[in-house]
Amino acid sequence: MGISVMITTRNRCADLQRTLGVLAKMNPAADEVLITADGCVDDTVEMVRKLFPLCRLWVNDVSVGSIPSRDRMLREAVGDLVVSLDDDSYPLEGDFFARLAELFARHPEAGVVTFPELRDDGVYESAAKTPASAGHFVAAFANCAAAMRRETYLQTGGYPLFFSHAYEEPDFALQCYQHGSAVWFEPDLTIRHHLSARNRSGLRTHQLNARNELWSVWLRCPWPWLPVVSAFRVWRQFRYACTEGWSWVIREPLWWWRALCGAGKCLRQRRPAEWPLYLGWMRLARRRVETLPELRSLLGQS
Repeated sequence: MGISVMITTRNRCADLQRTLGVLAKMNPAADEVLITADGCVDDTVEMVRKLFPLCRLWVNDVSVGSIPSRDRMLREAVGDLVVSLDDDSYPLEGDFFARLAELFARHPEAGVVTFPELRDDGVYESAAKTPASAGHFVAAFANCAAAMRRETYLQTGGYPLFFSHAYEEPDFALQCYQHGSAVWFEPDLTIRHHLSARNRSGLRTHQLNARNELWSVWLRCPWPWLPVVSAFRVWRQFRYACTEGWSWVIREPLWWWRALCGAGKCLRQRRPAEWPLYLGWMRLARRRVETLPELRSLLGQS
C-alpha cells in the first residue's frame, strides 16, 4: 500500500519546517509528501524548495482555502492511503507509516481512520479519544490527525469545495457512511498537534464552521426533516455563541446571511441520505459503537 502525506499551510514556515523534519526521520518514510502553500507571503515556499526539495509543492498565489487545496492533493496523490496533517501536526511513532498499512488491512470497512490528538501540556483534544480509549466508530474526524483511502474519496462526492474551510470532515464522514464505508478511531497511533495560534481566530472559525454545518444539512438531510435539523443546528450554534459573549452574539446574523447566499450551491449539489442513516450518524456523535453489527444496526443497515 503506497502512502502519501498531504499538508496545506499558510504563513507558518517554522511550524511546517518542524513537521517536515519529523516526517523526514520516520522509518519507513512515506512514499511522498504533498504540500500546498495557500497564499503564503512568508518564507514558506523558499524553505520547502531549499530544505525539502523532494516534496511535491503547489503554490496558490491567492489563498483558495484548505478544502480546495486538500481536494487537489488527494486527487494528485499516488498513494493508496493519504495521511492528512496540519502544518503544526505530525505522528509521534517513528514507524507510523508501517503500522498504518497494517491498520487499514485490519479494518477493510474504514474509509477514514482518525487518531488521538495530543496537544500542549499533555492534554488530548478529547478525553474520549486518547491512547487509553477503546477503538470505535465515529461521526467525524479532524484533518490534522487522520488518514483515508484515496479510492473512497474519489468514489464519493469528496469535500464540498465551496465550504473553503471548516466542517468538511463531518460532512465527508457522513458521505463515507452513505457509501457503505466507515470512520474508525484508532488509539494505538498518536498525532502531536501544537495548535499554532498563528492565523487562528475563534470567532472566524465559529462562523465558518456554523455556516458549513448548515450547508451540510442542506446537502445531506432528507425531507421532511431538513427544516427541523436546520433549526436545531442554528439554535445550537447560537447557544454556543452566547457562551462567548455579546460580541459573538451580535455577529451571528452574519453567518446566517452567508449561509443563505450559498443555498443555491447546496441545492445543485444536494445528495440526501436515507433518514435512518442520517439519524444514526447524528447519534453516533454521542454514542460509543465498537463493532460493525452495532454500527449497522444504528445506521439502519442490514
